[in-house]
Amino acid sequence: MNLKSLINKSWYGSIGFINNDSDIELLGSYLLHNKLVLDEYKGHIFTFTYNELNKEYLTEVIHSIYPEAIISILDENRGHNFGTADLDNAVFDMCKSLGIEWLCKTSTDIILQPEVLNISIQEADFYYMNGIGYGGMVKYNFDNERIINEDFYPQTNFYFIDTTKVDYLYDKEYVDDTYNFIQNLENYSGRVWEHIEGWTCEDFLKKCVIRNNLSKYHLVSHKKYRILLETIKHQQIHDCSHKNIMMEGICHFQHPDQNILII
Repeated sequence: MNLKSLINKSWYGSIGFINNDSDIELLGSYLLHNKLVLDEYKGHIFTFTYNELNKEYLTEVIHSIYPEAIISILDENRGHNFGTADLDNAVFDMCKSLGIEWLCKTSTDIILQPEVLNISIQEADFYYMNGIGYGGMVKYNFDNERIINEDFYPQTNFYFIDTTKVDYLYDKEYVDDTYNFIQNLENYSGRVWEHIEGWTCEDFLKKCVIRNNLSKYHLVSHKKYRILLETIKHQQIHDCSHKNIMMEGICHFQHPDQNILII
């Protein structure tokens, strides 16, 4: 079985932050780049927070490519970390409410090459790309085989999940309580995990998969994952979201002014 068969029954659920019209123009260029792959999805959902938003322009850009796409805009933007958690919950909850079984949760800065359709997969409830950085490798003493067999830290910017087998994505009460907590912190760094251990969307997603006993499948082959691990080690890459690294036709292209490393 290849990934195309899963994509054909999945909804593409993308989240993003709109700062100004330039972000909308960039979104449009990413959608056009991804169109050969995005055309294979059953439907499309786009959910946003914003600073300044021309809603008509945003709708025009998205609907010029996908006229039936669902567009949702959150009333409140609670910043990078909490805002992302809110967006992730919003797109998941929308799928649950609409009776959508398979969600491909992604973000507006993901680019996809047609080769992604040919990724070989096995039956599972959750398909993901593992996130690890230099610091994460240290605790395994840079033992690649241990990392492959033991480490589970799913990236949140591209994964597939069977929503019918999940109770909820992230604990909203916990997210709200911790948001209120950091409002009263002096010298808050903006990195919530530096103040509250285990507060990352990756940790929340991991807990969701474990809590619901989902079977999982890594979308990156062992061969390419070993190359990635060696690259992280030698270049001392600490960011576990692997920005601007292309694997299996999938890239978190957050820095369009920088080159892409293809593995």
